[in-house]
Amino acid sequence: MGQLQDKVAIVTGAAQGIGRAVASAYVAEGARVVVADLLYDEAAAFCEELNSEHGQSNQPVALPLKTDVSDKDSVADMVARTCEAFGRIDALVNNAALWKALERREFWTIPPDEWDKVFAVNTRGPFLCSAAVTPVMQKQNKGKIICIGSATIWTAQATLTHYVSSKAALIGLVRCMARDLGPHNICVNMVHPGITDTGGTTREYLEERSKRHFIDRVQEPADLTGACVFFASDASDFVTGQQLNVDGGTVMG
Repeated sequence: MGQLQDKVAIVTGAAQGIGRAVASAYVAEGARVVVADLLYDEAAAFCEELNSEHGQSNQPVALPLKTDVSDKDSVADMVARTCEAFGRIDALVNNAALWKALERREFWTIPPDEWDKVFAVNTRGPFLCSAAVTPVMQKQNKGKIICIGSATIWTAQATLTHYVSSKAALIGLVRCMARDLGPHNICVNMVHPGITDTGGTTREYLEERSKRHFIDRVQEPADLTGACVFFASDASDFVTGQQLNVDGGTVMG
């Protein structure tokens, strides 16, 4: 049996990159997974792969849902359809985020509308998703919420101030949620990836940046799965309000 046998998890932004790797790892560990993403066609194709490899004819292990994490109604539908399909929600991974399409520029040149859009997805999204799953987890008297942050909050990545700020805000959200939800046996934790090969930058740039790691190689999405499996598993039942850097040693502290 896997570490997540018979658990149900929602992973947002799971059609590609880190979210896809986490969803794959969860299914491999015995979980059923909702792949929630605006990229529905990609999510559906990914779920078809997971169901073909791990599911049975009448028992799919993966469900694709077109979800806008910044929209309350879309998030409510995500939670309702997850419960309808799988009966419960044991873990939520708040992974969906905007960064690949962002133009790098000095903070004083960032259009306010773009700032608001980044915060809508990267900060409002985890808030809405976490709030929506909370009643389900409270009834179960157990649950795990994992937010994907970024090592850039420690290194102050230049020209991405809105992205970095939106991820830094999640620290406060995670700590407050952990305090509020502790009495309900719901754990809330955070994982900070380093710069990861998810298609947003060139391989040459990643290889140059990897020289800053203690572990001298490019970080891949699969490098995040161990931490995310742990935080979703029973092994972390007494761990909450914590932040874990998974970045090859770029940041210590």
